[in-house]
Parts: sequence; structure tokens; C-alpha cells
Amino acid sequence: MSEDVPTETEDQPTSVTEVETNNNLNDQPRRNRVAGTILWSKIEGDDNERVAVFPSQESGVHFLKENAAWGFVKVGQEFDYVAMYISGDESEVRFIAEVDEVVDPEDADIERSLDNYEIGENDRVIQFKEGSLHELEDPVPFESKYPQSHRYTTLGELKDAETTDDML
Repeated sequence: MSEDVPTETEDQPTSVTEVETNNNLNDQPRRNRVAGTILWSKIEGDDNERVAVFPSQESGVHFLKENAAWGFVKVGQEFDYVAMYISGDESEVRFIAEVDEVVDPEDADIERSLDNYEIGENDRVIQFKEGSLHELEDPVPFESKYPQSHRYTTLGELKDAETTDDML
């Protein structure tokens, strides 16, 4: 774990963002599939449900909003939710979504051609349940820990976290 706040220029495993930026895909999403905003306390679900927390730069938010999905990542465990830690001016866990399924890229329901993305061997796409992608009204701010790659936690730990140190 690093003690420094990650910046847009640092090399982080953010999946879709590097190629997306190079292809000017992050100008405007073709559609915005964020269902709205939500407070942590209003998220229904058992406190023991597993959450995968993925890091992203601001540029990765475009893919997230456009597709109600996250990709192209390697995952080895099952999880019920995805939380997105966004680095930048306001480094924080800012989005939450319930997982529908994890699929191969060619089976994913994404807005743009796969040719627009850099896809590694065994990469997957995490598709979210319809209407479950929300921006948090009370995001979890960065303190001194942040995910450098995806990390697992529980919904209860996220709901109770005052900073990223409480959940990672």
C-alpha cells in the first residue's frame, strides 16, 4: 500500500482507461446508465455480501457510466457488488453497483466495439444489474490506503467506513 494519493498520471491498473483515452472515447458517454445517487445507509443487502473494490482514474468513469459494467479485468473470486475507487482531485469510493454476471468480453453488452479497447488474455467484463449503478451521496474519502488493484471487502465494512483506511 502506498501512502501517497494516486494521480491521473500514475500507472495504475485501471483496465479500460488507457486505450479509451487514446481513442477519444471519454468525451461524452453515448448514454448515462447511472440510476441516480444513493446513501450508503439506503443500500439494501446483507452486510456479509462480498464487494470487489476496483481502482480507476476519472477517465474510466466514462466506460462505467456508458455500459453499467466494468472491464476488462481478471477476477478469481465471486462477489455480489462492485465499488469504484476513483483517483484524482477527489480520491474516493464514488460508485456502487450490484453484479448481474461476469462474462467474456465478446458476450458483454457494451456500447462500443471491442476494437476500441485493449483486452488481455482471460479478461472479463462485470455487468451490473439493471438500475443498480449509483453514485454515492456520501462517498468514502481517501485517507492513506487505496486499492492499487481490485480488493475484496464486505458491504457492511463499506457502509461503516469513514475513510478508505476503514475498508481496506
